[in-house]
Amino acid sequence: MTENRETHFWETIETLYRQRNWLVLLANSYVQNIEASEDIVNDSFISLIENAERLDSSVLKSYLASTVKNKCLNWLKRRNCEQIIFSNLRIKAIDAQNISILENDKMDFSLFSREVMDICNDSLKKSGYISSRIFLDRLKGLSYKEIAQKYNMTGRQVTYEISKVLSILKDALKDYLPAFIILMSSSYSSLRFN
Repeated sequence: MTENRETHFWETIETLYRQRNWLVLLANSYVQNIEASEDIVNDSFISLIENAERLDSSVLKSYLASTVKNKCLNWLKRRNCEQIIFSNLRIKAIDAQNISILENDKMDFSLFSREVMDICNDSLKKSGYISSRIFLDRLKGLSYKEIAQKYNMTGRQVTYEISKVLSILKDALKDYLPAFIILMSSSYSSLRFN
């Protein structure tokens, strides 16, 4: 790129970034989540900058709109998969509980649930203080935005911290996952971080 062309290119990107609200509205019209929409738009600008060498400044606006739409589609597909997985896990957990009860009606579920809760507490300790606090706040129903404000971080950082804890819990509870889901859906009050 010549220096003059490069200057014009970056000025165009800067102008588009200052006027990005229309892209956020576009993304939000699909995903119905303003925080996710803002992330999608920011990711689209990153994609634009990464592909700067191949683009002419006359197509930047349409490139951004197309990128936002594609990223929205990916976001919606990912959310749909997460909802399907959660729904399937919940059904499996309920089935597993019912099978256990039917097979052994003397089963002491409270002993089993204490064992699962001990594993959860140990896993939370391993994940670190802030990560476990963020995870517990999410279980209490705080939104990602509320958690981000509480800990002075971005929504993306909150998402990372929660996924980190979920990964640790998933590994620790692989044999107990159905029971864990039932316990988590009924109460989170037993979880603590000492």
